[in-house]
Amino acid sequence: MKRIFYILMVCVAANSCSRKKEFTVEGEVSEASGKTLYFEKTGLSRTELLDSVRLGEKGNFRFRQPAVAEPEFYRLRLGSQQITLAIDSNETVQVDATATDFARGYQVSGSPESEKIKTVTLEGMGLKERMTRYNKMYSDRQLSVGAYSDSLLDAVNDYKAIVVPYIYENPRSATAYFTLFQRIDGLLIFDPFDKADYRAYGAVATSWDLYHKESERSRQLTDIALNAFRTHRAPKGDENANIIEAKEQNQIEIVLPDITGKTIKLSDMKGKVVLLDFTAYETEYSAPYNMALAKLYDKFKSKGFDIYQVSLDTDENFWKVTASNLPWVSVRDQESIYSRFARSYNVTSLPTAFLLDRDGSIVARGTDLKDIESSISKLL
Repeated sequence: MKRIFYILMVCVAANSCSRKKEFTVEGEVSEASGKTLYFEKTGLSRTELLDSVRLGEKGNFRFRQPAVAEPEFYRLRLGSQQITLAIDSNETVQVDATATDFARGYQVSGSPESEKIKTVTLEGMGLKERMTRYNKMYSDRQLSVGAYSDSLLDAVNDYKAIVVPYIYENPRSATAYFTLFQRIDGLLIFDPFDKADYRAYGAVATSWDLYHKESERSRQLTDIALNAFRTHRAPKGDENANIIEAKEQNQIEIVLPDITGKTIKLSDMKGKVVLLDFTAYETEYSAPYNMALAKLYDKFKSKGFDIYQVSLDTDENFWKVTASNLPWVSVRDQESIYSRFARSYNVTSLPTAFLLDRDGSIVARGTDLKDIESSISKLL
């Protein structure tokens, strides 16, 4: 009898331990009878399908997976709509939604981080809608380049004012990580190479390295933060300098036509110290900015310095007339604000400049030409 009791107790304990080693995501999706709900894990490089269920009339579902030691991200996907969840142990998360408003109107409980992620997600959707509206106004020529740029900046600043507190109130949290890596049209909203944003990456990277050291995401954050900090470290004696002294990295090729229609590659300039400059001649800053560039060009051109300037102007004739008076390479991307080259370099504001060494590696990024001048001198 005692042996049977002992065996039962062992089984109960084993089952209890087994339960503790799992997390559960359950709930109900109404108006979804016959639809398939997918449960996926969103890793750094790929999304992995873990389970799925065909929903019945009541829409009930339950997914169980092994508990995780470090914060991870999962999602419920219904068609093209998805809900992101953060899991960091063996919790039970309750999600209730409707099929028609699955990604926006859902309710989540049992996971405070997932609740916060919902807020960040909805704010991101609002930002996307606002930017789409400005894009259309710009395409319809209702906004000038300057007004368009200002409108986008205002929208991003409004978004950040709401979500930044989620980063700094608990940098070790899944929400802080999630917020940093939100994107609009493939571009990071928080740019690790932007002076105003890289501190947030540093704060989260430091906390994750302390509390989640074994996490692959922690290693990713550390790599990004180290690169960004090297890039943003100001020259001695000037803590407010805008120049970024960057860890070397290979350039991304750019192939665009100049005013004569001749295609010029960025790589054609290898062997020189090159300032890669993204700009728009239609803007108010353009004239004085180009005058400052001209001084740099005149000072260093005989020593092996050149400028590769990418115009994002919508008015081709205006660009041609202006560029015809410039002594350096000026090319134009007709995709303007939708430029894949600007997106590849994560250009979020104009002007943005990158300094390339003679091997074509990016060694600096910034907008303060005085500081860039100092870096040019060191490379020549």
